[in-house]
Amino acid sequence: MGVINVTPDSFSDGGDYLDPGAAVDHARLLVAQGAGIIDVGAESTRPGSTSISAPEEWRRLEPLLKRLQQARLGVPISVDTCKEDIMVRGLDTGADWINDTSGKASHATLARFATYRQMSYIAMHMPWTPDIMQTTPLGPKPALAAIATFFAQRHQTALEAGLEPSQIWLDPGIGFGKTDAANVQAMAAVKTWASTYQIAVGVSRKSLLGRTLGIDAPKQRDAPSKTLELGLAMLGARLIRTHSVLPLKRLLDLLGEGVHV
Repeated sequence: MGVINVTPDSFSDGGDYLDPGAAVDHARLLVAQGAGIIDVGAESTRPGSTSISAPEEWRRLEPLLKRLQQARLGVPISVDTCKEDIMVRGLDTGADWINDTSGKASHATLARFATYRQMSYIAMHMPWTPDIMQTTPLGPKPALAAIATFFAQRHQTALEAGLEPSQIWLDPGIGFGKTDAANVQAMAAVKTWASTYQIAVGVSRKSLLGRTLGIDAPKQRDAPSKTLELGLAMLGARLIRTHSVLPLKRLLDLLGEGVHV
């Protein structure tokens, strides 16, 4: 899953793709490099970020969705958002996937998703909103317990709303409201969770890597990101959300791993 942020303040590429034309060009590049899904977000969820209004988020997102639909890239388009109104409007404007960063879409909204038979839904674990989530982050044991409970509840709710198992993806939310030790434990636990659920995960350029390896610039964290992404794929994660597609695609092709990139 190749990432494009149409935001001025995302931690990695904020401001790079505000122009819809530049964003579509980058989407074409990501697809050419092997991305099987394009994920677009119009609101930053970096630690400390504050929420924007739904009208402002849609103002950023709508032109790009329309341009991507016209571009006919041949891969699904995913909308990364925490707002249910944006989720529904995104699907109505040509999106195929919803990446629910709050992981809290209501039963009614999930039931509406079920009417879009070709859509897929990702629920990510984020215990608090981005502005406060790193104030008192969860340690390893509380984080693992919270994620396990979240996965079970979200999966059951989505099924009851009418989604098929193949449409439901669960993301442990690496870097969201968790200590570095908890993030490492959550990555290790992917092997267990992947035996029950379809696991999606994103570790690309995360601040965990910056703190651990002393790499301040997010775009310089791509090489260690590939190490973690490859390991997560080998543990059973079937969908990897990443900024730098080509190196990971080549590694996965070499291994023959059955994952989406």
